[in-house]
Amino acid sequence: MKPKIHFFAFIAVFFITTTALSQQWNPRHPGWTDSFKANGFCWCNSSNFDHGIGITTVSINGTDYKIIDICDELKKHPLYRAYQNGDAPYNDIQCGNGPANDAPDETGCPGRTDIGPSGCNEIGPKWDMEWLKTRPRFGGNDGGGDNNGPDISFTTPVNNASYLAPATIKVIINATDTDGVGNVRLYINDTFIRQENVNPYEWNQNNQDDQLKNLTSGNYTLKAEAIDQKGNITTKTIAIDVNQDGGNTDGKVTFLGQSINKYISSESGSRSMRANRNTFGEQEQFIVESSGDGSISIKGNNGKYVSSENGNKAMNCNRNAIGAWEKFRLESLGGDLYAIKGNNGKYVSHENGRDMGVFCNRSRIGSWEKFIIKGLNENVPIALKINQELPLEKEIHLFPNPATIDQFTIQVTTLYEEKASIEIIDLNGKTIASKNLGIIKSGTQNIRINDLKNLVTTRGLFVARVTLGADTFVKQLIIK
Repeated sequence: MKPKIHFFAFIAVFFITTTALSQQWNPRHPGWTDSFKANGFCWCNSSNFDHGIGITTVSINGTDYKIIDICDELKKHPLYRAYQNGDAPYNDIQCGNGPANDAPDETGCPGRTDIGPSGCNEIGPKWDMEWLKTRPRFGGNDGGGDNNGPDISFTTPVNNASYLAPATIKVIINATDTDGVGNVRLYINDTFIRQENVNPYEWNQNNQDDQLKNLTSGNYTLKAEAIDQKGNITTKTIAIDVNQDGGNTDGKVTFLGQSINKYISSESGSRSMRANRNTFGEQEQFIVESSGDGSISIKGNNGKYVSSENGNKAMNCNRNAIGAWEKFRLESLGGDLYAIKGNNGKYVSHENGRDMGVFCNRSRIGSWEKFIIKGLNENVPIALKINQELPLEKEIHLFPNPATIDQFTIQVTTLYEEKASIEIIDLNGKTIASKNLGIIKSGTQNIRINDLKNLVTTRGLFVARVTLGADTFVKQLIIK
């Protein structure tokens, strides 16, 4: 009988231990995302290391160093990239020569945190120990002050980036040197812009560099020149392209938020879509297809469709098929400017797109609901919004209607002094005449548009689009 008792006792202990470990596993707990995999190495993710792991030591060049210091130095690695949603997360025991911490579950069940207890013994990549051994912080010489110039690279923009004219760009440069970086100088087409003496080395972050604003179509060369404390110089150049069509090819289009000059990214479906890209790559290119009944669908580079999520949460590009939430309508705002309306009757907005994601939840078109879309296929249906609702403090009337073009009067009422303009658009969405109405003062004004009569030479049904500040009013117009 004794062997059976031992056997059942063993089973009971195993069951209790396994259950306890399962209950302790929680992939949302910060302690389970101390490390992650990117660019072939393991990187630290936590700034608040739990279970004492931050002060646990690892030996480098024969000396013990705290993990919190090692993680700080790893951020200077040329392949370092901050954690992004979708990266494979590991607990700290798996990385580098990762020691166990004092968490009872992690010493018993190390592994990838996104697959739970089944990830036990799922060994992750290691820190770049060879690189760490070269760092002066850990007793290495990293070139030992051998009169080499600084290591320098462009963080943004990337080489051969394309922008839509007129373009305003921001520049961030990374420069390091064992002797210390003295300064970094930036040039555009050999014209000196400004010298930065303190890291981070940034230009035009506060819209202060005129040479990087309103760039017209053409090819530009950005040159960074870094000098270290010994006078050694390193130069790095990249090319950027500014053009009228954004460089779109093969039927693909981009969605550029007009007011922030940022492109929407599909994020390859790995997380909610963002409007935070200065340039466009594969993730920022889409295919727009007709879905019938005047609606369209938008397909990302991952072959998935964009969903409005019915306005309940940030939009995603992760649908295999087209349903109600994957249908939109494009409303022309003149030229290549459009509003995007979801099946829920709300408009897509790029407000907070850099942080909170892109939402389809706006009742009307304002500055954040306008997108520049280049290269749309001629078969894509475009809608014209008629009688768009304006804020209560604004009113726009056109009379008489019908009338000849030289008889029309626009009556504008506003509480604020704002710029205004009008476009006459045919039913194909083509602007055939436009006029800048100048600054409209507070109160009510009547404006004749008779000077457009030589541009509108046909009769019939048209659309008049009046822009007043950040708001747009669209009304059917019958020209007789």
